[in-house]
Order: sequence, then structure tokens, then C-alpha cells
Amino acid sequence: MFPSCTKEAMVELPETKSLPVIYSYICPTDSIIRLKLMSSSPLFGSEQIDILAAVSDGNVKISSAQGTAQLIFNQNTGYYELKTNSYPIIPGQVYKMTVTTINGDVATAETQVPFTAVPINTVTVETITENYQTGDRIKAFFTDEANSVNYYRIAVSHCFVYNGQTDTIINDTQINELYSDLNHNGESSSLAGKFYHTDSTQYYSTEYYDVFLYNCSQTYYNFYKSLKNYSGVGISFPPPAEPTLMYTNVNGGFGCFGAYIRSMLRYKKK
Repeated sequence: MFPSCTKEAMVELPETKSLPVIYSYICPTDSIIRLKLMSSSPLFGSEQIDILAAVSDGNVKISSAQGTAQLIFNQNTGYYELKTNSYPIIPGQVYKMTVTTINGDVATAETQVPFTAVPINTVTVETITENYQTGDRIKAFFTDEANSVNYYRIAVSHCFVYNGQTDTIINDTQINELYSDLNHNGESSSLAGKFYHTDSTQYYSTEYYDVFLYNCSQTYYNFYKSLKNYSGVGISFPPPAEPTLMYTNVNGGFGCFGAYIRSMLRYKKK
């Protein structure tokens, strides 16, 4: 037998505090600039913080070469908002968000709006059956913008009308595929995703997909890439791995401030 002893260790935990968490994505064709402000939950803090609760008492400003403007909190949406008819988002311009909390914490982030919307040349939809599920493989083809570094994302909405009804139902397919033209500048490219139906399409009188191609800022791309790696989207059983750090371009806080210009093409099935 071997004798053993225990000793209670007194470890002094590092001091941490809650920091601002912001999410804002701007686009020249949007009618409203929106920013979501929340608070982080410190790793070693004793205070319980609802990290999804909107913080309504902050001071939020956007600035660029065209000046500075204030975003006002909207109680109905939970966002700080500013209409673009009074402060337009201009392609190619750099914008900065500055958030000051009631505690005096300051968080800032910058992003550049891409110059042009890249059109979708065509969309194909292929019926697939996997694991006893029937769905569609949706693929968007486009020509990369030459002479510049570009970052892309696609999103797809599934839209349909039931037989005997007139209302269009719109579902997010959760397709989130990314592409960078690094070493493939100016080439013909494509992005594809899979969507599995939850009910039989025989009950639809109308069915189509709205496919969106985002030409996005590097900040937007990096955030969605880290989000995809963190959630394991597209991986049925992720292998053991080190924890993934979430990307942030916010100084003095967390989150993402990004920009994009999007194009859309509708693929009608029936």
C-alpha cells in the first residue's frame, strides 16, 4: 500500500468582466442599417448573464468618409437601426462602428463594402436520395470578379404554395457554403448545397428556389467560416479536434461587423 495525501489548493482566478458583443452586416441595397448589441459572459465570473438578451442602453455610431451618424435602439426588433436613405452604404467604402456601453466600455470594428455584385450565371437542381431522405442538390454557377480578391457565400430560400392556397411559404434551407478566389482569380466557379424536404412536394401548386450569391467582405467571410467550423455544418460526425476559436474583428469586445453585395436568381421547379 502506498500512503497518499491531499492538499487544498488556493488558486486565484484571473479578473474578467463582461464585454460588448456586436453583430452588424451592411449592404448597399438594404433599406436599414442594423446592429445587435449583447454582453459576453465572463469565464470566471459569478454573475449570471443572459448572453442572448439585447442591450438597449448603448451608444452606437457608424462613421465613414461621408461623416458620422447615430443608430437608435428599436424596442420592437431589439436592434439599433438607421435608415439608409439618410446614410447610404456606398460600394468600396470603409465603414466603422463604435459602440459605447453605459459602463464606459468601448468596442470598435471596421469593414469595407465590396465594389460590385457578382451575378449568378445559372442554377441547377438535382434530385438526390441519401439515408432514406429525398432532397435537392442546388448548385449556383458564377464567374469570379477578376483583378481583385473576392469572398463568396451562397444562401437559398425554399418557396412554395400548397394546392388550393394562395400564400407563399418561405423556408431557409440552411445552406451556407463559402468560397475564396485565392489562386483562382477570374475563373468560372460554383457553390452547391443540399436541402432535404420535410413533406411531399406533390401537394405544392408552385415551388421554386431563390438563390443568393453574396460578394462579401473578408470580415464577413472569416466570421462565417469560423462559424461553420465551430458548428460542424456538413459533417455528420465531426472527428475529435481542438476547440475552434470564433473569429472576431471587434476591438474591445466580440462579434463581427461585415459587409456584402448580393445577387439573386430564381429557379422555378413548378
